Amino acid sequence: MDSPPRAPSAELATEPSANASASPPIQHGTVGDITTYNPHLGNRLGIDNAPAVTGAAIDGRQVHVTFADNAQRTYAAQWLRHCCCCTECGNPADAIRSMTVSRLPPDITAATAEACSGDLVLTWPGGHRSAYGSDWLIANAYDDNARQRRAAWRPVTWRSELAEHFPTVDWAAASGGGTGLLDAYCKLRDYGIVRIDGVGTDPERTEQIANLIGPIHETTPYGYIYDVRAEPVSKLGAKTGMAQSPHIDDPFHYSPPGIDIFHCLVNTDIGGLSTYVDGFAIAESLRAEEPEAFEALTTLPITHVRRHPGEINMRSRGPLIRLDEFGRLSGIRYFDRALAPLDVPPDDVDRLYDAIRAYSARMESPDFMATLRVEPGQGMLIDNHRVMHGRTAFDPASGRHIRLCHVPRDEFHGRLRELSLRLDPANHDLYLPQGS
Repeated sequence: MDSPPRAPSAELATEPSANASASPPIQHGTVGDITTYNPHLGNRLGIDNAPAVTGAAIDGRQVHVTFADNAQRTYAAQWLRHCCCCTECGNPADAIRSMTVSRLPPDITAATAEACSGDLVLTWPGGHRSAYGSDWLIANAYDDNARQRRAAWRPVTWRSELAEHFPTVDWAAASGGGTGLLDAYCKLRDYGIVRIDGVGTDPERTEQIANLIGPIHETTPYGYIYDVRAEPVSKLGAKTGMAQSPHIDDPFHYSPPGIDIFHCLVNTDIGGLSTYVDGFAIAESLRAEEPEAFEALTTLPITHVRRHPGEINMRSRGPLIRLDEFGRLSGIRYFDRALAPLDVPPDDVDRLYDAIRAYSARMESPDFMATLRVEPGQGMLIDNHRVMHGRTAFDPASGRHIRLCHVPRDEFHGRLRELSLRLDPANHDLYLPQGS
């Protein structure tokens, strides 16, 4: 960018004194009273080498903008005015604009438009000036090509062959941040699963793995970090040596856990193999081969329940396969053992059972299931709205010990976008599945 973002005024930039914590609570009467704030970037992203704005012209309620690469884009005047995030139209405490739709005249037009130091600069009736960085304009353009670019991401679907070329990163590289962490993020985004080698077996590393992608989310069934090992008496099947069919964790939550973090401390040489199934691969198979089943699973609701008497009674209701506005897969929600009695119109009961059966047959098929032994000192990050996990049976006396916790999925996507903005800006704003 040719022109740097405007710095906040000296009044706003004043740092609090060293003994501020001992002072009475501050009463914010004006914006000038606020001394702690987020960096205010205005309408710019900080992307280097974005084609500069070279020309601008007003056409009624639209503004036509020309860029240095000869691209031309058109923006509605009210869209530009609404999106203004200068220090007058925004809040220095949170960098969120204060210009609301209700305050916006629908017939507003710009008074002047010009290219200035690579930015688009508009003057509005009344004299207000707005500056838009070219990187911001390009990233937020809403013409057909721009919207298709943001919607271009597709998952890398997989079947049993994943076990032979498992997406893997090294702990030292991922925990070092930068490109190593972005590599881990992209593999988790694209495959829905990534293995981390070289983590070690220190139990404290479990939380460190989770913190790579976000804060741990505590739940009633699992608590903060859950130690998965066989116990003589257990109210959850995970704490037995029994085989576990592939499943999504906690589908009875309105918003199930987003990213599962598994950390292997001890494993057994006999049994205890981990199984993984790509729910998106199953869904695409159904879409292509059994469209009636696909239609039923994307439109008819199923209910999942989990009750711990005297403690909590949870249930959620929604389709097994959720689609987004583009018809793309957004999330999977399925755990057969937590499935409640179907509650659909009588004419739909048989076809919904048939559709669930078609999904389950693929889920349990060796063709779709990737099976491998997770070794002590390895971590596994799993998109719980896409990839189902299970295990084979093992001797409960073997000492097998896996630690488990969860991180919200939107926290992961949020960190991915911010790191991508710095290291891979062309892909920082792709539309990603919002889950089940």
